[in-house]
Amino acid sequence: MTLSRRALVAAAVALSVALVGCTSQRGGAANSAGRPGGGSASPLSGPPVKLGFVSMENTPLGSFPETRIAAEGAVTYANSTLGGVHGRPVELVTCATNGSPESSQDCANRLIAEKPVAVVGGVDLSTEAAMPLYEHAGIPYVSGSPQLSGELSSPTSFSLTGGTLTDLLGITEYLTATKHVKKVHALYADLPGLLTAAIQGSQTILRKKDVTDILLVAEKVDTADFAPAVSQAASGNPDAIVVVFPAQSCARIVQVAATLQVKAPMYFVGSCASPAVTRAGGRNPGNLFFASAYLPVGRSGGDQETEAFRAQVPESQRSPLSQASFSTVLAVRSLLAEAPDTTPNVLRTALRATHDHPNVMAHPFTCDGTQINAFPAVCNTAVRILQWSDNSFTDATGTWVDGRELMSLIS
Repeated sequence: MTLSRRALVAAAVALSVALVGCTSQRGGAANSAGRPGGGSASPLSGPPVKLGFVSMENTPLGSFPETRIAAEGAVTYANSTLGGVHGRPVELVTCATNGSPESSQDCANRLIAEKPVAVVGGVDLSTEAAMPLYEHAGIPYVSGSPQLSGELSSPTSFSLTGGTLTDLLGITEYLTATKHVKKVHALYADLPGLLTAAIQGSQTILRKKDVTDILLVAEKVDTADFAPAVSQAASGNPDAIVVVFPAQSCARIVQVAATLQVKAPMYFVGSCASPAVTRAGGRNPGNLFFASAYLPVGRSGGDQETEAFRAQVPESQRSPLSQASFSTVLAVRSLLAEAPDTTPNVLRTALRATHDHPNVMAHPFTCDGTQINAFPAVCNTAVRILQWSDNSFTDATGTWVDGRELMSLIS
């Protein structure tokens, strides 16, 4: 892989730190959940099958309690409805980090001491510092919302979606292959170094896909007024405006776009796919689109797992990030239920052998290390393009969009 391509790949992952690094939600202390009790048609018995869970909570760098709440809900569903694993209860042992490398390493050590079959990752911006500890212990680290290069490349890591990297690739593939756009403007967080490399790499892809009008508008994440930047990005009637910002900024951008009566379609990555962002634009802004590795859950319908997600996760906590935790716990539980034993080695072997394995609210995954060569931990690169319509997310494409082949256009 050449230097420019390496820089773009690293930058796309670094972007995810900016995208998830701000949230106003706060969570409680770490604990254990999912011990047997109540609600199971067949009482569970035997030693629990332990899963570790790690995510950031109660820190200015970002707090994501919804990921833990969803993981706990998935364990409750697995024990009460699915019979646990081979009749044994699933137990979730959680640990909250504060975003520092030291706290991530501390959580890793605490979770490893519990001897879990696997550790499920929520959102932890210093996970990279902990990956060597999981590797040394031989414990699989499985995530549905990967953020950092360590999660995407570690030999004991399995990313059941590609995170922000594949969100961005999916948006580009959809705009060029399906919408056949010619004018694309981007409004992005003004961060130095790698972000610039990512934007330049994106320009290369768009130009090679015959996009003739490209305008890049940078703005500070904490700017007091997004109006000038939004106005500039919307100038000239573009076919699409791609927005690369954290969720809190996305809400402000959507609000400003509504005030300015921006009509151009606006495309956001999955971390911004929350009702709080979309409702900032008023009752029914029909020009908002989002890449997400997860299907919209709606208010009714869907398969059994989707119904379980709605039942276990409060509406205010539902987002692609909480879907990721819920989905990943159930995917791990499914693999363990299919396996002859519940050890880390057996699970790791089972994950590596997957091929189009059914996922939960997401595209099937294949963890053979070949989905994106630069990041062998990525097991799934497909996304859906969602539209905010009639006060809910709807599926705008009706099919999965996969932009991984675009990586070959970066020289």
